[in-house]
Amino acid sequence: MSTFQLDPNQVAYGVASNGTTQVATVTTSSVQMTAFGANTTMIRIACSQGHCHYAIGTSPTASITTSAMIPQNCVEIVKVTPGQKIAFIKDATITTSTVSVTELN
Repeated sequence: MSTFQLDPNQVAYGVASNGTTQVATVTTSSVQMTAFGANTTMIRIACSQGHCHYAIGTSPTASITTSAMIPQNCVEIVKVTPGQKIAFIKDATITTSTVSVTELN
């Protein structure tokens, strides 16, 4: 749940605190997480073990060929719209991939 003030380049000023976090083991089928809160406009995605791909939308389907990739052991902060969901998928060659998605307040 977040409301950020943006600078002239549309970049959010600092993050006050972490909100709800969802953690999942990524599989070779696209799986959606729970919808973001009514005030969430930014999320933090962390990926451990193997890389994975993600898609964000009202009913997203992640693809290993067309969705954004988050590398192993990396963190990204992404702008979202309240109520959207995120979906993840991993390539069959990746043994294990775990993600954590945190709503930013």
